[in-house]
Amino acid sequence: MPKAVVPDDEPVAPAAAPTAPVAPAPVSRIRWLLRKAWWLHSFVALSFGFGVMLFARAGLEYADKVMMALFASWLVMFIALRFIVGPANRRDNETIARKGVRVATNYIIKQFYQQMFFFLTPLYASSATWSLASWNWWLAPILLVCAVVSTMDLVFDHFVMERRWLASTMYGLAMFGVLNVLLPLVVGVDHLTGLVVAAAATPTSVALLSFSVRQVMSPQGAVLTIAITAGLLGGVWFGRVYVPPAPLAMAETAVGHGSTGSYECLPGSKHMIRVSQLDHLRCGSLLREPGGIKEDVEHVWTHRGVEVARVTPTRMHCDGDGVVYRSYFPTKQMPADPTGKWACVTYTVGGQLVGLRKFDVLTSDGKLIDPEEGSGAGSGSGSGSAGSAAGSAAAVRPDAGVADAAPALVDAGAPGD
Repeated sequence: MPKAVVPDDEPVAPAAAPTAPVAPAPVSRIRWLLRKAWWLHSFVALSFGFGVMLFARAGLEYADKVMMALFASWLVMFIALRFIVGPANRRDNETIARKGVRVATNYIIKQFYQQMFFFLTPLYASSATWSLASWNWWLAPILLVCAVVSTMDLVFDHFVMERRWLASTMYGLAMFGVLNVLLPLVVGVDHLTGLVVAAAATPTSVALLSFSVRQVMSPQGAVLTIAITAGLLGGVWFGRVYVPPAPLAMAETAVGHGSTGSYECLPGSKHMIRVSQLDHLRCGSLLREPGGIKEDVEHVWTHRGVEVARVTPTRMHCDGDGVVYRSYFPTKQMPADPTGKWACVTYTVGGQLVGLRKFDVLTSDGKLIDPEEGSGAGSGSGSGSAGSAAGSAAAVRPDAGVADAAPALVDAGAPGD
């Protein structure tokens, strides 16, 4: 078949030039300045939040009034989160007025989050037993992270508030933390009751914030809400030792022996005691709580990780703003060989861990049993506080008769003031 001949003078179409990548539009100077201003505002909000933490630490006598005001504001914030802000409440053709209301409401919500989390953090931190083995300190760092995130405007606006599940989780955490502190402070109930009520109320609040009332009240929604509530109730009931009894805090604790001083409240602090000097062995706990102590405590004595005595301490009449509880170890329950690691653990009568004091019982000639375990150290304030102590001790479950050995806990019940 003959091939087609192209005339030499016929023009040939040039090849298409490669398409150049489109450069991104330059960021306007106004937008750049606004972004910097938001970060500056975040820094100012963070500084103000740390001021709130200092107030919560130093002004605990006003904590009940502040908590009531914050709780009322929290109810208002629930309405705002449910019906004003968030992607679910945004329209394509929003008017300037509605958009302004949404932006202003979002800003107010951030302020509520910031002050709430910054106020709760020191209350839970002072009530926790700071040790990698006690695990009732976990709530304070989470509250602090939420507080810092709520001050970062760009992160909070464009990430947290755009994801309702994340905003609801932060809301639920704050609701739980507020009720757990508010009920003992304002209503005067014991800490275990406050913990149970907080766990029962939180899932329903989060469900109503995340879904419509019709969805929550539907058979599937109701069953799911009830199941989550039951699970959370079971978790706080059996794991109450892992939740600090905020705002109750143990400022100092000490273990002593020998004759009782004429004006003694806390015993003279001893970290090592010879086996021949265990007469009048006693433990003291100095507790503080805004509005007064809401719940009595009990002392659990452990030897080598095993509970050997559970004693209801006597409430002492001492000067100062705290309350001292002191107990004597029952001599009839002294082990045949008392040398080794000991601990006096303080629990509320509801079973929440308040703090712990470790000490060692030496042989008659002053030798330490199991020296390879080394010495532990805790922090506290005052000469009777839980300072450095030797060895490791074990905590026991508050509902156990004879507990298995548990990892060592720190000496102090709370960070020193």
